[in-house]
Amino acid sequence: MRLLALLSLCLVLVGCGSARRVPLRSATGLEDAKLRDALGPLLAASGIWRGPEDGCAVALGIETLRAIDLGVGPHPRCKFGLVVTTGALRSLDQHELQTALAHEIGHVQLGHFGSREARRQVEPKAPDRGSPVESDDGQSLGPSRAYDRQEELAADRYAVELLDKLPGSPGRGCTSVMTLIERLDLERLAPMWSHWLNTHPTPGARLTALGEICPKTP
Repeated sequence: MRLLALLSLCLVLVGCGSARRVPLRSATGLEDAKLRDALGPLLAASGIWRGPEDGCAVALGIETLRAIDLGVGPHPRCKFGLVVTTGALRSLDQHELQTALAHEIGHVQLGHFGSREARRQVEPKAPDRGSPVESDDGQSLGPSRAYDRQEELAADRYAVELLDKLPGSPGRGCTSVMTLIERLDLERLAPMWSHWLNTHPTPGARLTALGEICPKTP
């Protein structure tokens, strides 16, 4: 697919000037291929990136961490910055990874960066475990996860709609998002899922919210 071939040229490594002890790194060949295959169709279906004429698609950083987590933030040159942990790349299959990425694109497309920044101006500063994303000029993109409950639920709904737009996948969205959240619910005591749980509403709350838009299965 032409889009996927071009996307490989537009996944640029974000800088590693973070104060975190574990720096961000570039993707290996296998990681790059897995992310391109998952991201390409989502970027096209969302309309966020159509090709080189739209400039840089994603500023990508890989965090070497066993925990499963993904995060997005604004970027000065690309459509958005994306951090993915090695735990997510190893533990999520291609279908699950694409579903999680659809949720993250929801945060981008629904304007949650702006509302998150507005809250930071008025809320007391609290310690944050989110992976910072930094541009190559050292400008911090801030914590990758600091959304409120309603924004997380809205990103779930966006993911359902976006996955439904993928070629050959009508009706896939509800099943994909709910299945991933159900897995999270079943494995919520596993340490590798703790980061994701700490930054999202409970799996039960997310499933209840999705039940309002997803048909019930027998």
